[in-house]
Amino acid sequence: MRFLTSGQIKSFETKAITDLSSSLRLINSAANVCVKELSHFGAICIFCGKGNNGADGYRIAELLRRKGNKVYIVRVFEPETDECRYLAGRCEEERIPSFTFQEACEGGRIPRCDAVVDAIFGIGIHGSVAGVAAEAIERINSLDAFVLSVDIPSGLDADSGAVCGICVRADKTVTFTAPKMGMLSGESVDCCGTVVVRRAGVPVDWSLVPEEQPSPLIEEEVVKLLPARPRLSHKGTFGRAVMIVGSTGMLGAAAIAARAAMKSGVGLVTIVCKRGLENTVNILVPEAVVLPLEEYDVNNPALELALIGASSVLIGCGLGRSVSAEFIASVLDATTAPTVIDADGLNILAERPELLRHRNVVVTPHPLEFSRLTNRPVAEIEKDRLGSARSFAGEYGISLVLKGARTVIAEPGGSLSVSLSSTSALAKAGSGDALAGVICALCAQGLSPVGAARLGVYLHAQAGIMAGRLCGEYSATVSDIVDSLKYAFMEVSGHERQSLG
Repeated sequence: MRFLTSGQIKSFETKAITDLSSSLRLINSAANVCVKELSHFGAICIFCGKGNNGADGYRIAELLRRKGNKVYIVRVFEPETDECRYLAGRCEEERIPSFTFQEACEGGRIPRCDAVVDAIFGIGIHGSVAGVAAEAIERINSLDAFVLSVDIPSGLDADSGAVCGICVRADKTVTFTAPKMGMLSGESVDCCGTVVVRRAGVPVDWSLVPEEQPSPLIEEEVVKLLPARPRLSHKGTFGRAVMIVGSTGMLGAAAIAARAAMKSGVGLVTIVCKRGLENTVNILVPEAVVLPLEEYDVNNPALELALIGASSVLIGCGLGRSVSAEFIASVLDATTAPTVIDADGLNILAERPELLRHRNVVVTPHPLEFSRLTNRPVAEIEKDRLGSARSFAGEYGISLVLKGARTVIAEPGGSLSVSLSSTSALAKAGSGDALAGVICALCAQGLSPVGAARLGVYLHAQAGIMAGRLCGEYSATVSDIVDSLKYAFMEVSGHERQSLG
């Protein structure tokens, strides 16, 4: 599955729709998906437009009413398409309370509700939203209720991701067939909320979609990457991660990375640090083996032995300026294991980025670290995150995770994946160290660097979302996120068992 343009979506929908009956079948499929997302709410208010997005809204209202929900319809526009008129008539027959937006405003009839469904505009909107539609969107954004957008938030351009004057700010968007290219933009993050991708019955000929269009990280695909956990096993079965991390004043980063790796299934973790820091590391991470060194030298027999036995390596978290770029290169020469390079490891290599060429590595920069690596301004990178990531991964022949609200995973061959999950709970110091630890652990269990990056980004984002729910996005710490990795793994492994069943 890849991100699609509005034109591509419409082309596939046109092929699927041969008459009113087939169109209604697609609407029914889409509505059923949305109803499942609304199952735990009581009173629900649905804002309907005039086209087939509005038709989705009317069908959702009908299905919810039959399930026993209190349902109210606000007609932002009167129905115009055949599908919309037909389903609006069905709702009238069911005697579902319905009133125009003007009536609702004048009579104060927008009821208190648990959830709001935004079914005003679909993917065809261009230009600027004005008049009654703008007023309706403003009202939706002011309501104290959970907001679910149908296919795409009303007011968001499906191709560019630009806000057309004003846009619904949804808590969740259920998008059909495939995610839209506009969902890749920075502006879309605050409008879409959590994005759920559902097929909804439109067949797609993926051979017609250009390969350069990125793929989304969605649960049904990343679960296939989950490493096996055979019962007949021991700690060596699940790999040994060697971590060259931490320095005076920054041992917390080392501990976060190591704890995240252990929560992600690795069998053994060895933390390499400067002598004098080992007691503190032992206290912070009692489960890890600690290898203290007088000096960082790859010819040290103990370090050499650790690297030979490593299933994966992590360099950088909290390392400071303890090592040189040449030392990092010598580590890469000394091991065949996949290596994750993060944080200070990247800052050190910014002086010698050519040392990364065609290595078995995954680098995990945030935009400022990527700016140092590429010697390009952050604003220029952020303007074209996809192109920047693809270009760097292709030039150096490595896997890249460009972190952000829309994290991009780039493969050496040019393929891109994008995470649609985002939460401000992840915007905390140490979050990147946790992600590096997760990816390192997955590499140790046999995944390729890009496979570990894709699954690791997904799990890390889900852990952040869960930590935000449990602790609040203001209060969630990186330790909370690391602890929440257990819930992310349980969810993904549970999805895998369900799909197998």
